[in-house]
Amino acid sequence: MAEPYTAPYLTPVRGLAPAEVRALTEHEQTVITVVGGLVAALGLLGFVNSFARVAAAAHDSFGRLAFTVPVGIDVGIAVFSALDIVLARLDMRLRWLRLIPWSLTGATVYLNVAGERSVFGVVAHATLPALWVAAVEVAAHVVRTRAGLAAGTHMDSIRLSRWLLAPSATVRLWRRMVLWETRSYPAALVRERDRLLALTDLKDTYGPVTWRWKAPRRIKALYKLGELTPAADMPEPVREPEPSTRTTTTPPRGRSTRRKGTRSRTRRRTVPNVDDLMPAGRRIAAEADERGEPLTRDRLAIGLRQSGTTAGNERVGALLARLKHENDTTAPMEGDQ
Repeated sequence: MAEPYTAPYLTPVRGLAPAEVRALTEHEQTVITVVGGLVAALGLLGFVNSFARVAAAAHDSFGRLAFTVPVGIDVGIAVFSALDIVLARLDMRLRWLRLIPWSLTGATVYLNVAGERSVFGVVAHATLPALWVAAVEVAAHVVRTRAGLAAGTHMDSIRLSRWLLAPSATVRLWRRMVLWETRSYPAALVRERDRLLALTDLKDTYGPVTWRWKAPRRIKALYKLGELTPAADMPEPVREPEPSTRTTTTPPRGRSTRRKGTRSRTRRRTVPNVDDLMPAGRRIAAEADERGEPLTRDRLAIGLRQSGTTAGNERVGALLARLKHENDTTAPMEGDQ
């Protein structure tokens, strides 16, 4: 007969702290300045090359004001491109705004190649505006990504190799990342692992199929929300040895009733040693306490991974239990003082 399913260990990970954006070094800022100057020079070359051709094409309609047409189009491309980058920096980018510089670039290309009959002329007049738009898109992508990381709204992408190797499982993982607002890809993998192990526990306890209606509704709701962790990963509380009041008596020697060669079926589970993880764990707990966020197992695992420390799921759970036990023992002492 299967044992009743124990209370689940909840791991809410919605409140993960936004990832810290690495500050640019002095050399990187120099490179960005040089690249920005080259992009500006590229746009200036495109303006100079297209000015005379567009002004000549607009002379019949605008007369002496024909020069305002290429100036207005090129200034519009620069203004809306800069506005797109500024909104991306503020994490307020409008997707349709990029269509305006694209349309103005297309109009410039059309006016340049309208009177051109050779293939060389068509390609030459279309290349520079296209390069300008591509450079602006790259700059907006970089700025938008850094702004999303700083604000905690950037969602990690899943590797292409995973899409190719396991397309159906990757679709389900991506769907849960969107539904559960799990923006970190490593955190999504941890939650997916816990979900699969929790599903295995449900099937072993209530049946491969019958768990869908035999399991308690709260357990099923927690499983659908992704907050159900397998019972095997629950850290055991550290218990202090109680003084024994019984007197031990030596049993009489006799024939043993246990068969030779047999081992005990029940093995006592040992708590893993996490002394080497305590300094990093205390630092992560202090950072979470400064931000006013609860210390969870997933947040602890991500913090250890970011600090370059690798630890299994069982050791992370034991570390969390020890940190909470350490916090509970120090809290009354601070209150007495």
